[in-house]
Amino acid sequence: MAGKKKPAQKHPGGRPTKYDPSVHPALAESLAREGLTNTEIAEALGIDRATLHNWQNAHKEFFDSVKSGKETPDDNVEKSLYRRALGYEYTEVKITKNEDGVIVKTETTVKQVAPDVGAQCMWLKNRRPQDWRDKQEIEHSGSVSWVDLVKHAETDPEKQ
Repeated sequence: MAGKKKPAQKHPGGRPTKYDPSVHPALAESLAREGLTNTEIAEALGIDRATLHNWQNAHKEFFDSVKSGKETPDDNVEKSLYRRALGYEYTEVKITKNEDGVIVKTETTVKQVAPDVGAQCMWLKNRRPQDWRDKQEIEHSGSVSWVDLVKHAETDPEKQ
């Protein structure tokens, strides 16, 4: 038998990519760390959102950099939500100046923020969805037939 031919390699065709592995991962991570969405990151990089998605699929280091960049702001929001759910204290400093701009009085007050029920619900719905979701799964046993419904309607005192 004659030797098998190697399949011809397909040329990807199209325009060459603008992706630069020495620039784009670090830049995308920095933008994600600022709290930008994928759409905003794509705009900042001068590309379409679909191109950003393609780069994430084609280049693992790019995907990882965007993902790690988003972790910092997500962690900050999570910590703030947790503090808000439990309530917290903060110190407020009030400075009083005279007509000349000289500080004459400094007042320090410790204030409390009460726990927020909305933040507690959000936390629990996301952390324990099986226990705290709005939609409850109810399993019915037995059966109801048309005959039962008709009999009930005939004996219902409100209908008479």
